[in-house]
Amino acid sequence: MAMTPDLSRLRQALADPRLERLLALLRRRLEMGIPLSGFATLTAATGAERAAVDALIGRRPTRGATLTVDLDALSEMLRVAGICEDLPCAVEALHGPIVNRRAANLKRAAEWDTVWSDARTTFAHQPALLPWIDELAQTGTAKRICGEDPAGTAIVLQELERIVASVPAQAVPLPAFAARLFGDAHALDPGSPRATLAVRAVARLGGVRFEDDAEGRRAAWAGVGVMCDELSTPALVFNLAVHGDTALARLLRTAAGAGEPLHVSLRMLLRSPLGNGSGIRDTDVFVCENPTLLAMAVSQLGRRCAPLVCVNGQFATPALVLLRQLRAAGARLHYHGDFDPAGIGIARRVLAESGARPWRFGSTDYRAAPKGVRFTGSPGATPWDEALSEAMCNEGRSVHEEAVFDSLAMDLTRKCVVVSADGAG
Repeated sequence: MAMTPDLSRLRQALADPRLERLLALLRRRLEMGIPLSGFATLTAATGAERAAVDALIGRRPTRGATLTVDLDALSEMLRVAGICEDLPCAVEALHGPIVNRRAANLKRAAEWDTVWSDARTTFAHQPALLPWIDELAQTGTAKRICGEDPAGTAIVLQELERIVASVPAQAVPLPAFAARLFGDAHALDPGSPRATLAVRAVARLGGVRFEDDAEGRRAAWAGVGVMCDELSTPALVFNLAVHGDTALARLLRTAAGAGEPLHVSLRMLLRSPLGNGSGIRDTDVFVCENPTLLAMAVSQLGRRCAPLVCVNGQFATPALVLLRQLRAAGARLHYHGDFDPAGIGIARRVLAESGARPWRFGSTDYRAAPKGVRFTGSPGATPWDEALSEAMCNEGRSVHEEAVFDSLAMDLTRKCVVVSADGAG
């Protein structure tokens, strides 16, 4: 039967301020799962510490800066004296239960290994997600999002599998999608671990580069047919006549026949997506940044204008979805924007995410264009033509699309696209 510690005598023996460093060392060893046996050494020991230890174990006074304690002897002394069963029992009696952190860490690591092993099995049928699952495991992102809780993370990943199994959807509003899966229309609102991981997963599935803002979340969900805001920021198109009997196809043909531009909502694009039967394979579709340029094309070129899409001074989700549908249907996309820092930022995303090629949007085009007001800040990288960024930094002046409409109009009324001298078509 284990000995009950005699706390009064134990405090007399060990609760000496001069023994605090020794007891702290013993606690650390217990927390690390190291047995309190063999020898413990205190470096830079003071005379007071040495005198207290010598008195504790009943030995002659010692000297030196290094103080060594025989833990087996100390434990046996406590037991024989009837003070405590052993040294670990003594430390816990004085300071409360001590968690073996090493064992706890090993147990927690094993729990996380199980979480990720199960996740790889769960998502084995979604190869697009497996690298992301590995990334979550390696970077600790899921741990941070789910509060360092393996069990909680496992539940969120199981919920994520339900979401993944339910997409692509057919133009379903996000609240309705959430209510159907979880009985709560707000279950996928931004902020919860479930929503945070879900939107990143669907971005991977939809092939959308994720941006952690409202538009980025809208684009990620739209990529799998789920609408966060089905009527916001519609895409603006002109002369984009397509085949088919969907509501969108009929509207596009009617607008093109009347020579009128048309705003196309995300709802319409997801409910009536443009597909291979749209008859636009190998068609050149031009894309501009500003609605004023499209308005000039409407009034000056009319029905002679090639199909033209406007991202409306930004790259919102409806425009992204439209351009991706056009690309998937076989259209050739050509993009032009403003030569200024904001315009270059929009161009980087359009070119990267839609598969469009630059259209009269290289360094040669910039140098030849009439310059406008000075811009502030840096245009940043121009990966489609590295010389463009340098040229803009050197010149420091903007070139807005409206100023080069005449050269753009030549392409919009030609049968083929003119390639600029620097190769940016």
